Formats: sequence, structure tokens, C-alpha cells
Amino acid sequence: MINTTKIQLQSRLYNWLMRKTTVSAVRRVGELPIAIGSDIGNVRNENQDRVAVLKVNLELNQSFVVIALCDGMGGMAEGSACASQALASFFTSCINNRSISPSSRLTIAAHDANRVVHALYKGSGGATLSAVLLDGVGGLTGVNIGDSRIYSHREYQFDQLTVDDTLAGLRPNANDMHPRNDLLQFVGMGDGMEPHIVETSAAQKLMVLTSDGAHYIGKSVMQQVIENAKEPAIAVKRLIDVAKWCGGRDNASVAIASPLVFQQQLFDDTGFIQIWDPFGELQIIVPVTTPSDAGRKNIDPQGVKKPAAQKVAERILFPPKLLIKKRKEPKKNIADKVVPKKGYKNTENESPELKIYFNGDAGKDGHHG
Repeated sequence: MINTTKIQLQSRLYNWLMRKTTVSAVRRVGELPIAIGSDIGNVRNENQDRVAVLKVNLELNQSFVVIALCDGMGGMAEGSACASQALASFFTSCINNRSISPSSRLTIAAHDANRVVHALYKGSGGATLSAVLLDGVGGLTGVNIGDSRIYSHREYQFDQLTVDDTLAGLRPNANDMHPRNDLLQFVGMGDGMEPHIVETSAAQKLMVLTSDGAHYIGKSVMQQVIENAKEPAIAVKRLIDVAKWCGGRDNASVAIASPLVFQQQLFDDTGFIQIWDPFGELQIIVPVTTPSDAGRKNIDPQGVKKPAAQKVAERILFPPKLLIKKRKEPKKNIADKVVPKKGYKNTENESPELKIYFNGDAGKDGHHG
């Protein structure tokens, strides 16, 4: 991916993650066995959590899914912006480095996110990062920085796979006088950050990612909620509800995936990159066909009709070969029955989906742009 396109993609993802949304949402992620949700809680006036799913569906050996959660650090500068920058940079790097091993890809992406956030905030702002990567052949790798968490569930066994980057996490039985929940490292701290790579089997029944506003309810409560839910979307909603019933003093975000359901046919259609958060979907289309195949559905950007004003704006913001299509999101992808919300207008159907077309492949220039 050329540097200009990489920067534009990262900027687009950041702006999309920073758009105005409802205060709470839970959704099932397309045809994937994944559900994600986020809620502002009962006390905060802003949701500084960001949780999203990236599906890269290009060549078969370069297709994968990443589920990622970032929690902007409260008390520091612009927590929501830091979380959005971290997630946008992390996803962009994963796309750009899709040809390398999952563990290297996640490590480089975490360092790229740290570099971008630190360049903007000089250590005065930051975010946590928890992410898992699943590929088309059953591989599963995770990365963690901060005190968001990754859990696994299999045969009534619920395990925390990550260690919090706090004194309490590193020394759970220590009796000291220091603040035990201060982060020892975070995305945006600059030099010295060391991502924790998690290697586990894709034979897990469920993988669960949480921000601290969700997992503060305790491991045993979380396990009971998950084991008594019929499917991931119900479990996500119930975990968020319980966190709010118990006080809801922080933003709560949850992602649950079923690795056992992942199969190669989920990556059959090549040429697509899709990103979901609880409030909408972003679709990037990368043509992998020859010019003679340009008439294929969803491939030919010349077949997209746009108002003249929109065309002018795109020419100003992007090169002629980078086009964006907006369309309303299908109702079937919105878990309306899962998230009844009173007192707030549901704007999910009004939030446009963005399609970004790249005329040519991307990501072949190495690790960094």
C-alpha cells in the first residue's frame, strides 16, 4: 500500500470511528460468528471505548479477521480520539502487513498504533489495546496492552488469557501501598512499550474481549452470563446490562467470537475489506480482477452514480482512483431486538456505510509506510 493511500485509509477509519453515534448498541457482525457492543454507562458523558471487527478477504492466503478493542485512558487528553487513532492505525497496519505471520503482524500493528498516538499526544494521551486475529486455516493469535482483557471459554472453563499491565495484574497477591490500577504501559506511551502476544488454540468455544467497564463485575459472574446465553449477541448485551446494573461507572464494551465456527468458506469472495463497529459498517473494495472483468458486481467504481457535488469533494480529498460510496446499512445486520433503547433516537439506519474503492492491490511494500 503506497504511503499516501495508507494515510488516507487511516484518516478515513479515524473519522469514521469518531462519528456521532447512539449511546449504546449491540450488533451481530454480518455472517461472521461474532457479536460486539458498547455502552456509555451510567456516569460518563462520553464513550471513550472503541470496539470493531476487521475482515480482510483478498487472496486466500491473505484473508483474516481481527477483533479489536481500545479503551481511551480516562484522565488523559482526548480519550476517545486516542482510542480511535489507536484502532485506525492498528487496522491499517494489519491490512498493510497482511502477508507476514499473525504474531508479527499484530506486534508491528501495535507498535504502529503506539507510534501514531504518541506522535500526536506526546505521552499525554493513550489507550489500551486487546485484539485477536483468526485466519482461514484455523489459526488464532492475540495481542494485549493495558488492562482491557482477552478471555477464552471452552467446556465450562472460563480463563483470562491476558495479564493486566498494572501492579495488581503483575502482583495480584502483593500487599503494597502503591496505586494498583495505574497502567504500566499503554498505546501512545512511546518508547518502551512491549505488546503481549497470546498464542492459543482456535478450538476454544468462545473468545471474549472486554474493557474494564465490563469485566469489573468479576470473572464468575461473566462466566455465568455467557454460559446461560443462547448466542454471542445475547451474551454481549447481558454482560453490558449487568455492568450497568452494578453501577455502570465506566464505559463498557464487549466482543465475543466463536472460533470453532470459522471455516474457509467465510473467505470465499476475494477483493473485500470490511470493518464493523457496534453502530455501522465500512466496506473497502480492492479490485483483484483484470480490466475485462470490470463489470462484476461491486467492483467497477465507474458504475457508481454520485451527485456532482460528491464527485467534486472526492477529487479534492482523494486521488481520482480512490472513490467512496455511501449507502444505508441493511436492517438485518442490526440487533434491534437485542438492544431496546428508550429515550434515544436509533440512527443506525441513518448512518451511511462507506465504500472505498482501490484501483489496484495494496500492501506489498513491507511493514511500514
